[in-house]
Amino acid sequence: MKTPLMQQYLAVRARHPGKILLFQMGDFYETFYEDAETVSRTLGIALTSRDLDRESGEPIPLAGFPVHALEGYLSRLLKAGFRVAVCEQTEDPKKTRKLVRREVTEVITPGTLTAGQALEDRETALLASVCVRADSAAAAFCDLASGVVEAVELRPSRLEEEIARRAPREVLVEEGRAPELPGIVRPTPLESWKFEPDSARAVASRRLGLATLSGLGLEGSEALLGAVGALLSYVEDVKRNLLSTLRFDGVYRLEDFLLIDRSSALALDLVETPGPDRRAILADALDRTSTPQGARLWRSRLLAPPSKPLEIEDRYDAVEELIASGAVRELRDLLSRCCDLPRQAGRLLASKSGPRDLLSIASTAAVVPALARALSEMSSRLLRDCAAMDGLSDIADRVVSTLRASPPIRPGSGDTIAEGVSVQLDEFRALRRGGHEWIASMEESERASTGIPRLSIGFNRVFGYYIEVPKSQMDRVPGHYSRKQTLVGSERFVTPELKEMESRVLRADEEIARLEREIFEELRMRVASEVSRIRDTGDRLARLDVLCSMASVAAERNYTRPRLAPPETLVIEDGRHPVLEGLLPSGECVPNSVALREDRRILIVTGPNMAGKSTYLRMAAQLLVLAQAGCFVPAASMEFSPADRIFTRIGSSDRIARGQSTFLLEMADAALILNSSTPGGRAFIDEVGRGTSTYDGLSIAWAMVEHMHRHPVHRPLTMFATHYHELTALGARLSSAANVNVAVRENAGRVVFLYKAVEGAADRSYGIHVASMAGVPREVLDRASEVLADLERGRAAKPAELRDQLELPLESPESPVLEAIRSVDPNRLSPREALDLLYELRRLISET
Repeated sequence: MKTPLMQQYLAVRARHPGKILLFQMGDFYETFYEDAETVSRTLGIALTSRDLDRESGEPIPLAGFPVHALEGYLSRLLKAGFRVAVCEQTEDPKKTRKLVRREVTEVITPGTLTAGQALEDRETALLASVCVRADSAAAAFCDLASGVVEAVELRPSRLEEEIARRAPREVLVEEGRAPELPGIVRPTPLESWKFEPDSARAVASRRLGLATLSGLGLEGSEALLGAVGALLSYVEDVKRNLLSTLRFDGVYRLEDFLLIDRSSALALDLVETPGPDRRAILADALDRTSTPQGARLWRSRLLAPPSKPLEIEDRYDAVEELIASGAVRELRDLLSRCCDLPRQAGRLLASKSGPRDLLSIASTAAVVPALARALSEMSSRLLRDCAAMDGLSDIADRVVSTLRASPPIRPGSGDTIAEGVSVQLDEFRALRRGGHEWIASMEESERASTGIPRLSIGFNRVFGYYIEVPKSQMDRVPGHYSRKQTLVGSERFVTPELKEMESRVLRADEEIARLEREIFEELRMRVASEVSRIRDTGDRLARLDVLCSMASVAAERNYTRPRLAPPETLVIEDGRHPVLEGLLPSGECVPNSVALREDRRILIVTGPNMAGKSTYLRMAAQLLVLAQAGCFVPAASMEFSPADRIFTRIGSSDRIARGQSTFLLEMADAALILNSSTPGGRAFIDEVGRGTSTYDGLSIAWAMVEHMHRHPVHRPLTMFATHYHELTALGARLSSAANVNVAVRENAGRVVFLYKAVEGAADRSYGIHVASMAGVPREVLDRASEVLADLERGRAAKPAELRDQLELPLESPESPVLEAIRSVDPNRLSPREALDLLYELRRLISET
């Protein structure tokens, strides 16, 4: 028979299989049995044991950590791949003589993080849900850290791609009907009934705080209802303490954005990079945001630029006006004093806000009037919208008037609530102060009355207040002292007067803690009721922050405003690579131009390896992303038409680990471009065919260019970098194709890279020169030159050990050697004639 405590633990544990159960016992979270061994191993904390198990007679493994250290340890558990259930004490142990009631108040999974060390300020942890019904599919996404939900309806064939693009940390799927998902996500199966329309309507209405869902665009689609309903049901299950409603931002359409799939975003180093050098990341290189919410919005805008020209122009107008106004520095300084309001809204929803969190909201509200004044003369639509943000002054006034200026992390110590808020609280504080003062004066009076100079009064949680006397002076202890504890070098005593004052002081401490928690909880509830206003102000601050960041970079680096152009246009004059420009010394970033139009749809880019072909492609693609996101660009000028999708074939390191060959990955990317692109797409293709034989690769690359040139639909504007020099023939033969080469200069047998793209085809590949620069031995280079010369003359190269043997050029029907041999009848040759024939053949060979 197990103890009541272990029975309670095992009952809760059985309801949460597959999760680590953190079981609160006073000021500690404890784990037992297998969980304790896992936690000890993962977190590096001591594995101890509790009492013997009454059934097995073995010690019960135990491992735990303090309640206040939860966030740090939780981060490590989640990164190790575990899901965690937090079981808290839901009643005061001092108010019951029975076993304290405990309940799981929160289940924490990779997709349901709201704050803490497991969630960095500048990253977003998305929870997703997918639902497929017949020929329709839908995905819902939730950022619980800010409480925002959105959804999309799409074809089932596009579902895996959209999940990969948004990269949620966790995806909810229907048990038994899970669709194909990318390997980067963690699927969590849910019961099928949670995806059914009736269940979905009920939970969506409850959690979104709406009587009807007709205004949200969810009705009429079982897939959308199922995805949103299942997501909200899961949130309700794992976040029992969620106070308020979530915010549904609506159903978005893929057509509203420039779609950049995950592999393309990686290939272009937009917000992350497959390589180790994080300096290559575009988002980091141009990030001048002052707030965490601004940094997150900046990254999301790079991954999903708008496709509507009006929205793009609005952003240009705002950036241009900020630069002209000269107010950017002042605005950024004010923004740097603002807290992360969207994350604070999430903490309020999850009942995790502490006193300092509420004060940070109040301090941000104090900055808003100055921001509004700085924006008051602005005329652009986006800046006027930012200037109209809610000042939250009523919330700030309530917080500031209730809390002390420098409160502790958690309420209850007596230093959280300001004086004058509660008469009862102030009385207990006075009682506690008087008690402490009385005890301090008692120490002095007892020393004087007993003649014991080293007498002291102390306190601990076990014995309360006590009088401590050294053993060397025990002969002076008065008779009314009662012995409490014996130590090695001293004795501890109590007196009736001391016990009475102890009772009053401890009761005051308890009442102070209780009242502070009650007052703070009431304040938190009031602030949480205004969470929609807090989120709205946070959103506007983020938008203003991103605009100021873009204006700051544009002014600092002399960027120019792009111009929107007719469809199928991408023209860049003297564009500079936005990342390299910041890394290289001033003036060393070589500018390059790109010209793609309806009558010049394909650029075939040639040049030696290391000359900058890939950098040229990335520069063009990154400038397109920046321009469509509403940024000014590093170029003398730029004209473009908004694209609907970017396709890339640059590198494959992100998927090699999945066991797919380089060539298979190349062909998968090529198939996506050939089957899914439109005239509104932009393709950046780097060296297709390198993963197979030369002739196979050349044939495929050749056919791809021809297909994209002549196809009526799958014909994106394309930059096609290649090491196959033969493809330059297409630049002359195809009406809408052109050749561009990355120039080099040869000097005394050495190659100098100019990193400059010029019109026309490269005259040769310079591969052997590049090998020389890499330190390949001279004898290898000389032999490579011989083989290259043979191949260029159309002759098969022979092994080096056979190169001095006589070679008969028999392959040509006009060969004089062949004609001479054919004219001879060997059966009629005399020895002298045979010798003369041999000399004649030798002469003919030397003349060819």
